[in-house]
Amino acid sequence: MQNRQANQLRSLQNAQTFLKDHADALGDVVATEPHTVLDESLVAIAEHTSVQNGHVRRAKSAVATQQVMRAALIRDHMAPISRIARLKLGNRAELVSLTLPKNVPGYERLAALAQGMALAAEPWADVFITAGLKPDFIASLRNTANAMIAAANARSSSKATVRTATSALGSKLAHARKAVNVLDAYVHSALVSSNPDLLEGWKLTKRIPQTGGSGTPAPAATQSPAPAPAESQSPAPASAPAAAA
Repeated sequence: MQNRQANQLRSLQNAQTFLKDHADALGDVVATEPHTVLDESLVAIAEHTSVQNGHVRRAKSAVATQQVMRAALIRDHMAPISRIARLKLGNRAELVSLTLPKNVPGYERLAALAQGMALAAEPWADVFITAGLKPDFIASLRNTANAMIAAANARSSSKATVRTATSALGSKLAHARKAVNVLDAYVHSALVSSNPDLLEGWKLTKRIPQTGGSGTPAPAATQSPAPAPAESQSPAPASAPAAAA
């Protein structure tokens, strides 16, 4: 959740709590449709927030998996095949497809190279197995490449879901805020004469905190006091003229 959205949500929750705590003083205000809209909106907002947070965590997990799979693909699969190929195949043309890229490519490009390496290694499987690779080394190479791409796809899917939830969250927050604006008029009417002190509490409660999300109002900017004007100094008296010799 963005800091701005968190501040908006905190304001709405504060308004909801105020209405509940002071229901007796507010009378019919708590029975109005805008109050129901506020309550229902906060339930929906909680659901969107849960989805948003869950997929943010999934995206982070997918990134970690993606990085692990990438490292394993190069270190445990492609590098051993490339080294054995240089040792056993000499200058054969197939060696080109069995070498590591000079620069580390992107995930999609690396997966494509891994799949090409698996295909090129198949005719020489016995050579690689004799050199120490496991009998399923080609299948393991392909599976690791696929797992890396699956993690990349999971990350993209989660990020898309987060964007959707964030947009929906913004709409729900805006709708709930409109309900609070209507309630504001009702609360004023109910309290302006009977309980002006409580009305001031409402005005403070419904405000959106202008902070980074801590809920503590940002301190007002302070100005350094203007320097005091320099004291006026009387001009030094002119020195008396020297006596004539």
